[in-house]
This record gives sequence, structure tokens and C-alpha cells, in this order.
Amino acid sequence: MKRACLPGLALLTIGLTLAAPVEAAPSCQPGENNRSASTGLVFSGGGAKGAYEAGVALGLKERGVSVTAVAGSSAGALNAALVASGQEELLVKLWREVSNDQVYRLPWSMGLAGLLPGWITLWYLDQVGALFDLSPLRALTAEYVDLARIREAPTRLFVVALDLTSGERRVFTNRNITHDLLVASASVPGVFAPVAVDGQLLVDGGLMDRAPLLDLLELVGPVDRALTVVGYGDPTPLAPPLTLRRILERTLELALPYQIVKDAELARHRRPDVAIHLLFPSEPLFLRPLEFEGERIARAIELGRKDAHACLDRLGG
Repeated sequence: MKRACLPGLALLTIGLTLAAPVEAAPSCQPGENNRSASTGLVFSGGGAKGAYEAGVALGLKERGVSVTAVAGSSAGALNAALVASGQEELLVKLWREVSNDQVYRLPWSMGLAGLLPGWITLWYLDQVGALFDLSPLRALTAEYVDLARIREAPTRLFVVALDLTSGERRVFTNRNITHDLLVASASVPGVFAPVAVDGQLLVDGGLMDRAPLLDLLELVGPVDRALTVVGYGDPTPLAPPLTLRRILERTLELALPYQIVKDAELARHRRPDVAIHLLFPSEPLFLRPLEFEGERIARAIELGRKDAHACLDRLGG
């Protein structure tokens, strides 16, 4: 894949802007009162916002929730992998210690391109294919994710990626998940380069399936309830979105929950036997997707943990 995705990013922005923002649905509606309910857990990712999901996962484990299956896209894929292996404490440790340079880096050639005349810089950006290098995330994933443990885990794992060549959405499980696939699921086209896996160019599955709730319900056995954790939807931006990066981030922030809520509505229609719940942050996260800032990350983890406990209290579990 040699051509850049700058035009694609522009089209993506326009398309998402046309989708009306959705009001955050009330989280964890009462009505179950089943302490032993089997649970499907779905993570929507969102870069640094994944710290909130880690806190939710820890809160659920503290209350003894039985997670039968877990699914994720983007940063939610890494979260899902560690939940599947029963390592929620390790997941929280990862998030507490992570920094920008452990996730991505700016290639040296990109810095040099900024010194070139404007038209040459634009030509270079059109050829390079990505703004940032995800090699640090590949190393971090290899350090924290024990594939052998996932293979043997009783909790079923589903990770979503998109094949850029065929246009097909791919779903990976405990049996065939790899470190490269986890990185691919977080590779937003244009921002990060596609990941070559078995001859396929894979990118962030969240482009087509931000929260793979429907996949989980289709592929897993019976569950009593499914909980989708949504880190997007902060009502208050950190600052007016005046730059290209902030405009893209804010557009995603407002538009992506729309798809997730619609998928939840469809899931309720298809599977009336399963209690479908959405969990939104009870307070703004004030986290930008590519800014892994320690104090805000720690706050998001604790908020997720608190919201998980409050969710279970409402459900009677």
C-alpha cells in the first residue's frame, strides 16, 4: 500500500460529520437482579480512552462478574485480549505506565519532510502512507500479551480488523489471534500504516465495527447480558477544535457513539433473550486519543472502575 490516505481521511471526516451526534443512552438500565448472569463484554477502544475500559474491566472482576466472552476493536482489542486471559490487574498496570513513545513515534523522515518546500512535503505525505510508526505498540503488545494463555482461556475472545485489499471485515479469536493482529486492529489508516498479516493489509476494524457487539452475540454461545463500554461521547471538548487533528478527533468523538447505539438497538431486536446494556463514562474523560498523559489516564481508570460498580448496583449484581 504505497498511496497515502489523506484524501481518504478527508472523506471519512465528511462522512462522519453527516452522521448526527447521538445522546448518550442511560447506562446499565435496571431490571436483571441476577448476580450469576453470564456476561459478554464489548470494548470500543479510542486510543487513550481505552484506559476507561481497563478500569471497567477491573471493576467487573472485583465484583466477581463472569465474563463469558469479550470483543474489541482498536485499542479495545488489546484490552479484550488481556481480559480474555484473566489479567485485568496487568491490563490496569499497562495503562498506568504507558506513555506516548510506548505507543507510536514520528519517523525521522517525517521530521525532515517538514523542512522541505511545501509542494515537496505534500508529495512526500502522499507517498509515505502514514504519519506515525506503531512499532513501539508492537513491542508493548508482545511484552504484555501472553498468546499461549489466551489460547487456553475459557473466556472467548473476538477481535475485529478490516482488510484494505478485499474490503472484508475479519474477526479473529483465541485460536488465531497474534500480536500483529492486535496492532492491526489499532491501525487507523493514514495515521498509522496497515499491518501485513498472511498477505493481507489489515487496519482498524473500528472503521466498520466500532464496538463489535453484533459479532459477539452471533459467534458466542448463550449469554444472559452484553455490556458495551463506550469511551467516546465526551460532551465537553478540551479546547475549540481549530486544527485538522482536533477537528478529526472531535468529529469522531461526536459521530462514533451514533453507530454504537444503533448496533445496540439492532442487537436488542435480534436477541430479545439477551439484556443489552451500554456503559458511558459518568463524567467527561478529557482524554484525546493520541495523548497518553499519566494523570488523566489514572483518572479515567478510576472512573471506569467506579462506573462498573455503579452499573452492577443498578443491575442488582
